[in-house]
Amino acid sequence: MKFEKNSMKNVYDIRYEKNLTYILPEKAYADSEMLSAKVYLQTAIIIYLYYTDTLSIYYRYFDNISEDIAIYVISSREDVLTEVQAYAGRINRKNMFYILKENRGRDVSALLIAGRDIVQRYRYVCFLHDKKEHHPQEKADIDLWIANLWGNQIGSSDYIDEILRIFEGKGRVGILAPPEPIGDHCITWYGYGWHESYGITKQIAERMALHSDIRPDKPPITFGTVLWFRTAALEKLFKMDWSYSDFEDGRLQDANYLSYGLERIFAYVAQDAGYETGTVMTVSYAEKQTSYLQYAINKLMRAKDDFFPITEIDKLHRYTKNREKVMEFAKASKRLYLYGAGQMGRFCLSALRQAGISPVGFMVSKGERGSILCGIPVISVDELEEVQDVAVIITVERPEAQEEMMSHLERRGIGNYIRFWDR
Repeated sequence: MKFEKNSMKNVYDIRYEKNLTYILPEKAYADSEMLSAKVYLQTAIIIYLYYTDTLSIYYRYFDNISEDIAIYVISSREDVLTEVQAYAGRINRKNMFYILKENRGRDVSALLIAGRDIVQRYRYVCFLHDKKEHHPQEKADIDLWIANLWGNQIGSSDYIDEILRIFEGKGRVGILAPPEPIGDHCITWYGYGWHESYGITKQIAERMALHSDIRPDKPPITFGTVLWFRTAALEKLFKMDWSYSDFEDGRLQDANYLSYGLERIFAYVAQDAGYETGTVMTVSYAEKQTSYLQYAINKLMRAKDDFFPITEIDKLHRYTKNREKVMEFAKASKRLYLYGAGQMGRFCLSALRQAGISPVGFMVSKGERGSILCGIPVISVDELEEVQDVAVIITVERPEAQEEMMSHLERRGIGNYIRFWDR
């Protein structure tokens, strides 16, 4: 099925505006339609495994996969494949295949090189890989991330069926990826998903001549190679001539390493092909994520109040909308005062200083002569002796306070002012 290409909105915004977040039960809905045997035969699950000491973590997920769905296990280690094959024999698991690949490129090359021929034989593919913490303090976050990746892709046999029903019923959905990871050491969920890898992702997009919206101020929505995808959505990516020589694993500490760009490119490739990318998770994970995010956001919001005292999305929109206008006003002013020396006044001063603008002082309706705040004087509006060339930014937010301040200024003959908080 071929669609017109998406309008050039960013994939991050499309996911939000179209609510492409699917929270699915691990036990099927009572009215769920049966999938045809053909759908299972058109589906493959490809798994890259590397660590022998963590294999038992993933075995329980194998049990969630229908016998009619082919499983391909890829590794660069023969001992891993031997152990997995022995496990499959113990549980009498059929329809499993084993591939030994070159030890370069890790999970990325497992999908794009070792898995390339496999992908071309199926309509729907899920790719998974193992993870392991490298520092003890990260173990709790990594354990949660593993539960995110595997549980939100193959959490149960019914859950897998629900994902396939989405692909079958929603023809525009090209990718269903797990949500951004959460945890005390994770910042990705808060919109910091580039991790300095925007440059390499952009280079890959240009190399592939993608017709997609990719820019540094909008975070990616795929992280790593774990995802369900419709093969037609990523056809262009698998047609690229990737080779093991493209990967230099000695550069894994370099944010502009090829693998980090490829991990973030999937949604943009799908957009180029006319498909949308959504997020999928189990009900149980959604409960855990909601609880954690409520707790974490409260801690972050309270900690940042002294530096950025904006707590509502509406206020943030207003600040973003007004900021450029206020800065242009400030740059054009000879004698600039900030009317209001409270929290918002100090916030306004900080924003101006970051832009290289230095106000003369704070102005208040009533104040003590000679007081200093944040290194600049505080004067009352009645103290100002010479009003020529004076420009004022009214920093308070409440409309009634703004009106009162504007009256004070106009009585003093000061008409050159602007409101920091203007609706």
